[in-house]
Amino acid sequence: MAKTILIIDDEKDMRVYLEALFRKAGYETHSAGDGDEGVWLAEAHQPDLITLDILMPKKSGLKAYRGLRTSEKTASIPIVVLTGLTRSDDFFGDFGELPRPEAIVEKPIKRDEFLGTVEGLIGAA
Repeated sequence: MAKTILIIDDEKDMRVYLEALFRKAGYETHSAGDGDEGVWLAEAHQPDLITLDILMPKKSGLKAYRGLRTSEKTASIPIVVLTGLTRSDDFFGDFGELPRPEAIVEKPIKRDEFLGTVEGLIGAA
């Protein structure tokens, strides 16, 4: 069975790009346009990995991250934070009791390097 990746990003173009990238690499995907929907989908589908944007409407990526890490259903799922922000490490200083994301990748992503990061976390599709 193919491994599943949940994409949480408010930018439709980014979701479509990541869905195509992951599907071409053999992964299955789900996607959400905001943090609330993303946390719900993660709990419902238990993906193998989550990509998470930081700046989103409704529930921000940081609030979604906290929700994902504190839920028993999703706490152990690897999370790759995708962000256009520089110095994004600074944003995770407020979550001292929570584990850091498995990876932080700046946008625009470098396709091969990014897929290598994903494969390193959950293996090839």
